[in-house]
Formats: sequence, structure tokens, C-alpha cells
Amino acid sequence: MMQLFVGRFSLPPESKVDQFYKAVVQMIAEDMQPLSIVENSGFQKLINLLDSRYKLPSRKLIGTTLIPNLYESTRHKIETILSQAKYVSLTSDVWTSLNTISFITVTVHFFDIDLNLKTYVLTTRKLESNHTAQYLSEVLTDVIKEWNIEDKIVAIVTDSGANIKAAIRLLGLNHIPCVAHKLNNAVKNALRSDFDESEIETDHTEDVEIMKLVKMCRSIVGHFKHSEVSTRALHEKQKQLNSPILKLKQDMPIRWNSTLTMMECLLIVKEPLMLVSMSLSRCPKMPSNDQWESINDFVILLKPFESLTIQISSEQRPTLAKVIPLLRGLLLSVNNKNPVTYTGKFLKKKLLEETTKRFNDIEEMYPSHLYSKATILDPRFKKAAFISNENANTAEQEVQKEIADYIKTNAPERNILEQSVYHTTLTTAEQLEHSSQPVSLQENLLTYLEATVTTLRSQTTYSSTAATLFKQYMNIEFLNIQDDPILFWKNNKQMLGALCEVALKYSCIPATSVPSERVFSKAGQIVSARRNRLLPDNVDKLIFLNANLER
Repeated sequence: MMQLFVGRFSLPPESKVDQFYKAVVQMIAEDMQPLSIVENSGFQKLINLLDSRYKLPSRKLIGTTLIPNLYESTRHKIETILSQAKYVSLTSDVWTSLNTISFITVTVHFFDIDLNLKTYVLTTRKLESNHTAQYLSEVLTDVIKEWNIEDKIVAIVTDSGANIKAAIRLLGLNHIPCVAHKLNNAVKNALRSDFDESEIETDHTEDVEIMKLVKMCRSIVGHFKHSEVSTRALHEKQKQLNSPILKLKQDMPIRWNSTLTMMECLLIVKEPLMLVSMSLSRCPKMPSNDQWESINDFVILLKPFESLTIQISSEQRPTLAKVIPLLRGLLLSVNNKNPVTYTGKFLKKKLLEETTKRFNDIEEMYPSHLYSKATILDPRFKKAAFISNENANTAEQEVQKEIADYIKTNAPERNILEQSVYHTTLTTAEQLEHSSQPVSLQENLLTYLEATVTTLRSQTTYSSTAATLFKQYMNIEFLNIQDDPILFWKNNKQMLGALCEVALKYSCIPATSVPSERVFSKAGQIVSARRNRLLPDNVDKLIFLNANLER
């Protein structure tokens, strides 16, 4: 007991102080606290109560020394892991802070030596110039060189903005358009959720009816959001009817899934909402019975889109291979829905049209059949997910060629003194006879064939080996849809060799740029009103630490 008191009142060793300082910085990064928290009297009192021997580091020390030190040590660990990766993919997106400062975020995705899928934020860099293709390509080039991954990049995933697409073309890299963005645009266009009625140039009044219904839902939610009296009345009515106690949720026109959430919530509170509206002196017009049925149709039609978006936005498992089968399943699911209202039937038609227009060529889409290769190399899908047998066969041929190229590139060098075709065609007696002749008389008349035959023999060997590997893979039983394909490659890496390496190359590509976008919400908390003077360099470091520190 006495030893405890002695330790409690003696000065802590320097190593413990360093650990304490590191813990403070980690807390600031992980919890997105402002640096000024160390100057808050309440926090100081808490630390003093816990152990008065420890003094909080100053804000200046944190900003100039402790954050940079933790950043450098964390970065070094990631660089070490990243250096061992054979292939990587990137995602990138541009966002604007509270102070109207533009940043570009870049994330990296790859498999480590144990075949664990890794995701890291590489940078969140302030943009100093107009977002032209040339400027964005220069920024991305700097990031790529800085992390020494120039020869490892399989593809970059971004939205479909013309400037970023052109920037990636300038880099000479494969571009994957974010599937979530394309899907978002398809549903938004079908819902007409961000258009005014006057902007719609169409003979179809159904378009206007869809818009009016979405606007009506927004108006209802907006009223209850801004009226404390109405909100309280709705809350009381929900309790009286023993219905779920829910707050209405307003949608954002730029995000179709928020429109779905808004409508779902309205349907759940429909009964108390209708009853309360009759007792309120000022209340927006409520939907008619037919309109409620249309809202229900909308929700039923949009749920498959929500499911697809969730599945392709995962960062824990490969997602690019799921795009072709999920889109096929989406179209089948929507096509099988039976809306009861005319407006619902029209929305179904629009959703199918908009989705097909944007993804009709997904099995053969530029660049270089990346979707098809990823799908056929997923042991859950193989060729079964393809609509077109021709596209599946083309993907198979390209994969086999890539396997053959991989084997050729990584095969041991052949003996350059390999016996010539001429010598191997002579009998022993003939060889002895010729060997006794002067060298000048032993001219090999088949020299012109040697290089060609050797090359063809090598190509035949590589191609046949690749074909054998692929056939062996295709003969293995399909995985269950819910199984982890990476576990399959871990278990079959020795047997399938080069095919496994090619499969992992495409498995590291995410289907969306969501990993970059997820940084934005966290960044919004970091670049908040409480820390609006934070330097861009510290913004970069804090976001980097928040995303990459081991929890």
C-alpha cells in the first residue's frame, strides 16, 4: 500500500509522460476534438483529479510537435505495409470545408502479405487552384509518387465528373466510375427530385405527379420540423395509439436514399399523422388515399436500390465483382414489383430505363473489362452472373491471357545455351560425323527457325498452363453467395498460383468512391466552427490519424 502512495506522489518517468502525451493526441484525432481542448478548464480539472502529476501539453506543442510525430510514425507503418503490396487501387473525391476551402482526399486499397484487405487514407490535400484536369492530375501524381506506388495502381475510382475523368486519362491509368454515383443519378432522374416543374420538358404528366408527391412529403416534414406545437401533438398521438415514436426525417434532393427514408417514415406514422393534421389549425395538405398508395409503391420500388447501394459500399470485402450480378438482380427485382397505382407503374418504368441506360454495357465496359474480370474471378459467381455468354467467354480469354503473361513475367529464365533444334534432330552417329568436320562445314541451316520455335514453344507452355489453371478453377465447386471469396484464395493460393495473383489484383478495387466520401463527414467535424482556424496541413494530419490509427 505504501508503495502505491510513493508511486502516486513521485514524478512520473519520462516514458510515461510520452505515453500520456501520445494518448492525448490520439484522443484529439480519434474523437475529432479541437486542439484547444487542452486549454479547457473542465478537461484540465479532470486530468488533475485523475493524476495531478501529469500536466497537459500546450496547444502549440500539440500542433507543432506531437501531431507531426504521431503522423510520421503512423505513416511509416503504413508505408512498410504498402511497400509489400503487389497491386493497389485508389479512390478520390473533392470536397469543400466550412471555410469554403477545397480539399482532395485519396484512399488506397490493397491486400497485405496475409491477404487481408487494407484501406488507408493517404492524404487530404488543400487544392490551391481551379479544379482543371491538368491541375488535378498534377496533384494526384504528387500523391502517387510520394507514396511510391506508381507501378502498382490497377485503377482509380471516382465520380463521373468530366475534370477528374480527364485528369486520370492524363495519368494513363484505368478509371472506374463510382457505381453509387451512377445509381444515385439514375434514381434522382427517375424521381425528378431536384427539378422544378417548369424545368421538365415532357408530355408525360406522370413526371409532374412524381415531383408533386415528393414535394408534398417534403412540405409535411418541413412543417413538423419547424413547428414545436405540431411536433409535440404528433408525439402525443403516437403514444396514444401505441405506434412507434418516430421523428419525421427531411430528405436531401442530392441523395435519393434520403427521399426513401423520408417516405418510409411517413408511412410508419401515417395514422397518427393524419389524425393530428385534422386538429391543427395550420398544417400542409395531407396525401389522399391514392397518393398514400403511390408513396407505398415508391418505397417498394426503391428498396432494391438501397440494398444494392449498401452492398457495394462495403470496405471489408471485395465489391467490384458484385456489380454485375447485383445490377442484374436489381433489374430483375424491380421488374417483378407490381405497383398498384398508375404513378407507381410509371416510376417503375422510369427506374428500369434510367438504370439500364447507365449500366447496359457493364459486362463489356471500359476500361479493359475490369468488371467482367473481377466477376469471373470471384468463386461465388464465375460465369453464372453474366447475361451474355459472349461477354463471359471474352472475359475468360482475357483472364487466361493475363495469367499466361503473369507466368511468363515471373517464370525463371530459360537456359540461353538451350540445345538447338538442329542438334536435337540429328542421330548420335550423325552428330559424331558432323563433329569431326571442321567448324566452317558444320553450318546450322535451321538457325532461322530456332528463335521462332523457342518463342512459340514458350508461348504454348504459358498459354496451356494458364488454360489448365483456369479450367481447374472453374471445376471447383461454387462458393455460397455469402461466403468470403478472399478465404477461398487463401486456401487455394498454392494450387492456383498465378490465377490467384490475377484474381487478387481485381479484388482490391472498390466499386465506389464511398471510402473517400466517408472522410468528408469526419472532416466536417474536424473543420468545424470550433476549429475554423486549423491549418490545412493539420487538417490533413488529423484526418489521416483519425482514419488510420489502430483502434
